[in-house]
Amino acid sequence: MNIWLSPEAATIVRKKIESGLYDSHTQVIQEALILLEERDQTRAFRTDRLLSEIANGIDQANNRQLVDALEVFRSLRNKAAERVE
Repeated sequence: MNIWLSPEAATIVRKKIESGLYDSHTQVIQEALILLEERDQTRAFRTDRLLSEIANGIDQANNRQLVDALEVFRSLRNKAAERVE
C-alpha cells in the first residue's frame, strides 16, 4: 500500500525516526493507527456512557424523581469550595 503524507506529517514521521524511538516509517504509522483506534474507542465509550446517563435522567424525570436545581447548584458550590480549601 502506498500512502501520501502532507509535508507536515512527513516531517513529524521523520523526526520520530530521528529521535531513535522508532526504526522505520512503518513503525511510526502503525503506532499512530493504534493510538487513533484507542482514541476512537474511548470516544465511543464516552458517547455510550453519556447516552446512558441521559436515558437514566429521562427515566428519572418521567418517574418524577427530580431534584431542585437550586439544591443541585448549592451542592456543587459546596463541593467546589471543599476542593479549594
